[in-house]
Amino acid sequence: MPAAVLAGVLLSLGTLARRSELMAMRACGISLWQIGAPIAFACLLISVATMGWNEYVVPTATDRAHFIERVRIKNRKFEGHFGESEIWFHGRKSFTNIDRFDASRNELYGVTNYMFTDDFELERILTAPSARWVDDAWEGQDVEELIFEPGGGAHNEPLGKFRLPIAETPGDLTAVHRDTDDMSFATLAHQIHDLGRKGIDMTDYKVDLWLKTAIPFVSVVMALIAIPLASRTLRGSGMAAGLGLALVVGFFYWIVLGLTTSLGRSGILPAGLAAWSANVLFGMIGAIFFLSSD
Repeated sequence: MPAAVLAGVLLSLGTLARRSELMAMRACGISLWQIGAPIAFACLLISVATMGWNEYVVPTATDRAHFIERVRIKNRKFEGHFGESEIWFHGRKSFTNIDRFDASRNELYGVTNYMFTDDFELERILTAPSARWVDDAWEGQDVEELIFEPGGGAHNEPLGKFRLPIAETPGDLTAVHRDTDDMSFATLAHQIHDLGRKGIDMTDYKVDLWLKTAIPFVSVVMALIAIPLASRTLRGSGMAAGLGLALVVGFFYWIVLGLTTSLGRSGILPAGLAAWSANVLFGMIGAIFFLSSD
């Protein structure tokens, strides 16, 4: 959408500039701010609509698409129950709960394994803040075991690094994995709050959360840059020049955004600043172009 807005504004206003229609409007006392205000307002509406689309339509649609692709087309079978913030599945005489699965790292967060006797009495509980797929097994970190004694007592034993009795592989769990792009803002914020209380590092996901607010408004930023550029630089240029300029501006925007988000994920920049830096920087550039054009 931002690329379409950038190219559309450059081409449409560039056409007016080449035909001297913008010059005629300026001669009649209409400022560039007045010319660009309806376009900027329309782009603001596009940004709000994009945010609403990402919040209410994308999560449901992508969930359905992933289910069709991974379960019905690829025939991946998985015995479990999957909610927005946790995964439940059962094994042989056991139930396992996972708060979150990170497919990019092959890591589990917030693992709790309930093991039962043949009479379905709770025998022990294994808990691990995180687990990593190592040598075809899930290796838990800081694992603790709560053992229930036949007489009714219980005692806790720290196990440190311990291989968890989970038969499912990362490929099995991928059938229900949800990327942060597929989640709504509210769902991702809830996960960050819930997993953060358990001591899990959520820096990457905080950046993704702020990006959900920043990315939809790139359309407004692109419009602020395109309006003065089109009025000044495209008077003697053709359509190819407009598209080329759109590619250059868009390329540098995504370079800056990639740099700032990388700094945010590494903890150098706060998550909000990392997500919004590119918008603020290019918005200031657009404002400077506006001021110099009047």
